[in-house]
Amino acid sequence: MFTFDCHVHFGQYNQIYYQPSWVIKALHKNGVRRAWVSSTTACIEPRSFDEAQYLSRHIDEEVKEALAQASKLKMSLVPLYWAVPERYCDPNKVDGFLYSGFKIHPKVGEWGGIGGEKLFFGVCTRASQRHYPILIHTGVDAVDSPARFEKYFADFPDVMFVLAHCRNIGEVIRLFKKYKNLLGDTAFCPIEGYKEICRAGFESRMLWGTDFPITHWCSRESDKLNLTVLSANYKVTLDSFKLNF
Repeated sequence: MFTFDCHVHFGQYNQIYYQPSWVIKALHKNGVRRAWVSSTTACIEPRSFDEAQYLSRHIDEEVKEALAQASKLKMSLVPLYWAVPERYCDPNKVDGFLYSGFKIHPKVGEWGGIGGEKLFFGVCTRASQRHYPILIHTGVDAVDSPARFEKYFADFPDVMFVLAHCRNIGEVIRLFKKYKNLLGDTAFCPIEGYKEICRAGFESRMLWGTDFPITHWCSRESDKLNLTVLSANYKVTLDSFKLNF
């Protein structure tokens, strides 16, 4: 039923490493043929400049592995460059052959200072030039409120911003009414919140997203990791969505 997932990860997440090729295989086994992907390895805080450079190269290799596996399975991937202030802050990186969009997580890195403002402006500028999407983590705290980046929604009307998780719902609906260049995704979006968005007339603004394999990490099988378990976990996510809607 679901052929596109706009919110997929691989890489290091807390104590678990999610092999890129396994994640892609799990998606394919469950009918996904197109996905936006990014690496949670970007959440690691480097202890030195050299380590930051190593992590950046390692993430590139993860993306290459995912793309290679997707090619074998005839899947289409859109790798998102995870921009982090003072760590991986080169929006020009998407000019290469690997990345086709951006991921922003306001709780990873310092977005409140001059460096964060400069980086986000650079991300939006590059996204506008390349017609790339920007996936933004949203939450219930002030630091990850979608309103935090509202001025960029207004200043870059030709950029497609996707509000991951759609938290909080009232703020998301307010922004949907004001800006046509905003979408949301269903990843960990509360069921009642999703229905509220639909009742407000914005069902067409919502993309299917899972935040997989964070769903596995949150499950009771987080101590088990193999392709069978990952595939089963993704199927549970699909079944749960169908059951509730």
